[in-house]
Amino acid sequence: MLLKSKTHSNHAVQRTIKSLRSLSSLFTKDPLQHSSPIPYKPRFENPKNPHFLGPKDFEYFVRHQCKSGKLALNDALTYFDKLIATQPSPLIQTINIVLGFVSKLKCNPDVFSMYRKLNAEGIKPNLYTLSILLDCCCQLKQMSSGFCVFGHVIKRGFEPDLVTVGILLMGMCGDGKVLDAVKIFDKMSERGFQGDGVIYGIRINGLCSVGHPAMALELHRKMEKSNFQGTLMTFSLVIDAFCKDGMVDEAASLLKEAVNFFDKMVSQGLTPDLIIYNTMIHGFCQVGMWEEAMKIFNLMVGKGISPDVLTFTTLIDSLCKEGKTGEAQRIFDLMIRQGAKADIQTYNSLLNGLCLNELEDEAFQLFQKMHDNGIKPTAATYNTFIGMLFQAGQVSTAQKMFDEMHVFGKSPLLSIYIVMLDGLCKHGHIDKALDIFRSLESTNHKPSIETFSIPIDGMWKAGRLEEARIMFNRISEKGLSPDFVTYNIMLSGLCKNRMPLVADKLVTEMEEKGCLLDSISYNVVINGLLREKEIEKAMNRLEQMRRRNFSADDGVTSMLLRLAIKDEQFRAALEFLPDVIWKKNAAFFPALVDYILQSLSVSCFCMNLTR
Repeated sequence: MLLKSKTHSNHAVQRTIKSLRSLSSLFTKDPLQHSSPIPYKPRFENPKNPHFLGPKDFEYFVRHQCKSGKLALNDALTYFDKLIATQPSPLIQTINIVLGFVSKLKCNPDVFSMYRKLNAEGIKPNLYTLSILLDCCCQLKQMSSGFCVFGHVIKRGFEPDLVTVGILLMGMCGDGKVLDAVKIFDKMSERGFQGDGVIYGIRINGLCSVGHPAMALELHRKMEKSNFQGTLMTFSLVIDAFCKDGMVDEAASLLKEAVNFFDKMVSQGLTPDLIIYNTMIHGFCQVGMWEEAMKIFNLMVGKGISPDVLTFTTLIDSLCKEGKTGEAQRIFDLMIRQGAKADIQTYNSLLNGLCLNELEDEAFQLFQKMHDNGIKPTAATYNTFIGMLFQAGQVSTAQKMFDEMHVFGKSPLLSIYIVMLDGLCKHGHIDKALDIFRSLESTNHKPSIETFSIPIDGMWKAGRLEEARIMFNRISEKGLSPDFVTYNIMLSGLCKNRMPLVADKLVTEMEEKGCLLDSISYNVVINGLLREKEIEKAMNRLEQMRRRNFSADDGVTSMLLRLAIKDEQFRAALEFLPDVIWKKNAAFFPALVDYILQSLSVSCFCMNLTR
């Protein structure tokens, strides 16, 4: 997919947890609301040297500096040290503001150090102090330390509030312990703790993020029974999870549940926004249900909600993958008419569809339109286009476009080099392919085994045997190991060029290096050995193949039968391994009849015929 499904969920997640993720800013403002000292007006608003201020003036100055956001970290740490050394001790709310400010700067180790100093001075923290500390642990994903802090909250006799519990749950969810977070909150609920909509939202988001939409839906229903109304955010999260979790068999039922959920949201007076519509469209497109996606699209337009680039691109990408390029082009034209500006993903999606369906003229026109609109092609664009050109046999144009990438300062991806190598070799341009291979070696790209396998295959097919063998030997020099595809290319090339003994030796090397033969490998080598009448070695490989539960293919079977008819020594081979080569295939019946008539061991084969 050119589109990333997380695009849809990120908006919903951010909206759900925004208030708690800005917790440090909360502590630079709110703690003072929970105290009841008489508001103090300082004598100096902006003193030149704050260190000469009296205790109350200094506290006010520090609070003012933290709230302004213009304070440097070193100054904040210096002010903190002065605060905790002041007698009488400053308000804990002032301490919390400084701690919250430093936490907001993501300087969590400094917060821990400040807390230790606080304890050393005998200044007692309150619930908000410990909540800041807990948030730092969660941000660092040090949940074991976070649980210690939470235990400290209980030990000091504080009653955890919604903010503290929310921090703990978010930390656990962020650390991948979503199910544990749900269990912990359930236990807290049994002891009388009441959550709110935000707490429910955190757990719903967590369950959705780890692929438990059914549990998220159940929790959403539980939230509504607890008189907490579902919000646009929670509905969006669950719908997104259902759409993304679809996969094959469960996709239809999950999406149906998402549609029901969508209808329920509308019935409760919540107006779906563009994000939710995009989520639904993307979900249907992911599982190939583009007709349902179009229904959602038409519903959205009917409700007066204008599709954005993401909406159009999602539909275009899905339609192209379904081979509906005509419909995709109509959606693209509608997009342009409505004033939405297509981005590179939109063009790439449509280009990919046109190229896959070999609509060369339309693809060229779209490519030109992209240039005219100032959209610069990406490496993915060139990759798609070059592949289409080779498929259409336009080798020189493909080469020209590859060269154009360098002119425009685009560094080809490794995948483009592979497309070039494959296209040039398939069209017999081996020397040009080798030039591309050499240019690849001069780049920062690390060659893959595929970049070796393709030209090796091309050289075998072009009869350049020695060059193919030299390149094969170079693979290990680059720190790579041939895979079974590379070995099969070599085995096929050696056998076709009447070197089956070399191929048989290579098979032994494969086994020693832990690259087990597949059915193709065995059949290629056995076929080659039989052609050169290397009967003993062929039979050894047949026996080995039988032990590994592979079967001889039609080519090997046919050859054995025909050789057996002509040469008696092959008949013994057939009787030795009848279960390997015996195939009830009508294509071989005439040869079998001839063979049976000539064979002295007719009864043996008649018995096998009934197997």
